[in-house]
Amino acid sequence: MRNNNSVNYLAIKYLKGRKAHGISRNHYLSLIGIALGVLALLCVSSVMNGFRSDIRKRIVGTFSQIRLSADEGKTLSNYPQIMDKLQTMGFTSAPIIRTELLVKNGQVVLPSLCFGIDLFRQRKVSSNLIKTSAKGSDAMQGLVAGSLEPQSFEADGIALGAGLASQLGVYLNDEVQVLSPVFNVPSAFGMLPKVRYLKVQAIFAAGMPEYDQSYSYISLSNAEFFAAYQAEVDYLEIIAPPQMSAEKALRRVKTAYPQNRIEDWSSFDSSLYTAIRFEKFIMFIIMLFMFIIASFNLTGNLLKTISQKKRELGLLKALGLNDQNLQKLFLNQALALCTIGIAVGLGLGSLLLLVQQHTGLIKLGMGDGAAMALPVKLLASDYLLIIFVCYALTVLSVLLPLRRIRHINAVQLIRRTV
Repeated sequence: MRNNNSVNYLAIKYLKGRKAHGISRNHYLSLIGIALGVLALLCVSSVMNGFRSDIRKRIVGTFSQIRLSADEGKTLSNYPQIMDKLQTMGFTSAPIIRTELLVKNGQVVLPSLCFGIDLFRQRKVSSNLIKTSAKGSDAMQGLVAGSLEPQSFEADGIALGAGLASQLGVYLNDEVQVLSPVFNVPSAFGMLPKVRYLKVQAIFAAGMPEYDQSYSYISLSNAEFFAAYQAEVDYLEIIAPPQMSAEKALRRVKTAYPQNRIEDWSSFDSSLYTAIRFEKFIMFIIMLFMFIIASFNLTGNLLKTISQKKRELGLLKALGLNDQNLQKLFLNQALALCTIGIAVGLGLGSLLLLVQQHTGLIKLGMGDGAAMALPVKLLASDYLLIIFVCYALTVLSVLLPLRRIRHINAVQLIRRTV
């Protein structure tokens, strides 16, 4: 116990140097490097979490949380029964017919991924068809112009993405020609495509530029005409109750319908979701190099200290401290520096992130003149990971200096001194 107390006392003494309070100036650079490394790791992780959360909100707002479809690309013909059962389970669902069509206005013809919907049900699972206004400078998601009346929409209505409407040069109440890209209608002039003239009743923004430039909505009956369906749909979009977690909702739907294909929101745009996860991992690794550089500085400081205090260390050995005690001395010193650096880095990083979260001080351009606040999201798992990684790297960085202690020969050093 005496050795342990003396080791801790010497570790604090070496950390302070000649100062009565605080730490020695020799350790400031290591401390600043550790704090900046931790700050960078926390900020990068939180920003990437914010982007992931924001993308999830936009994808779920455009589609839904869960998608239920038949296996092997088949259609759902018993979807009314499935929807009734889902309702008894507390879920909200809407049928979808997904078709690729051409939208024509004058000489401009553009492809569109067109969704045939039940307007009443779709409004319960998607935010795109509900009137909304931008809060602050956040990107808008919902109807930006017009409104959808059930009767007129069912007859000859269409809702266009803002980008698609802009490229076509149309606005509310303009008539567009919707064509099937497949020529399968026989006539005296040969095979012709299916065509209908629809009126633009609303323009929406999905919050994702690539969606706005290609998505459109038509009624379920008009979609059945183009897809040649009869009382069948491609899939159901499902929203879980607010109190139910996404993971639990997915498990419940999979358990209820094991014969169907069940997908969550991350698979709707899997390439984008995978890119965000991979980018977070890469950015975390890159920012980790800042901490590794700080650990190199810590290694150099400890090597310098051991070299300068060889005679002291030899004397301590002669007084009864063994190699393990001396190694613990410098390990405690390194861990103390690491702890202070982690505390400063996490504290400062949390403060900056909370300021950004509540004020939206930093803005990002959206490419069309609009701007959004840089999204951030603090997760306890990131704090734990950063603390674990920092302590692990600190321990690894002091292995070389600790080995040098074994080569200190107390007898030879005392003889030289005498």
